[in-house]
Amino acid sequence: MDKMVEIARFQYPAEAQTLMALLKSEGIECYLRNEYSTQVMAGYVDVGGARVEILESNVPHALEVMEAGGYDIPTEDEEPEQIRAVASWARHIPFLRNYSLEKQIVILFVIIAVFLALLIFFGSGYSSN
Repeated sequence: MDKMVEIARFQYPAEAQTLMALLKSEGIECYLRNEYSTQVMAGYVDVGGARVEILESNVPHALEVMEAGGYDIPTEDEEPEQIRAVASWARHIPFLRNYSLEKQIVILFVIIAVFLALLIFFGSGYSSN
């Protein structure tokens, strides 16, 4: 059984429609994941964008169609922009350099959550006067 794989990601669902129309014109069925959550949560939460997904068996043909249509095809070792940003932040924090990227992200999340909790805890003490 074929599984669905992400072939492209866009910030807004409307941006994905052109690629989907191109793929469908070549007989490649595709699905748009996060369409509604991206629209509803835009400006509040980054849900990862609207993701164009196709069957894994259609990937080689879809990549050819995308390249012919002028779309940038990421290389397999290329990291998404958000991951590169986190990796660059973590590189400046010495104790994080020894961990994998996944652990770096979790540690950064915990540090930010603790900082915000402390800010709320100590900030609420001053507002009650």
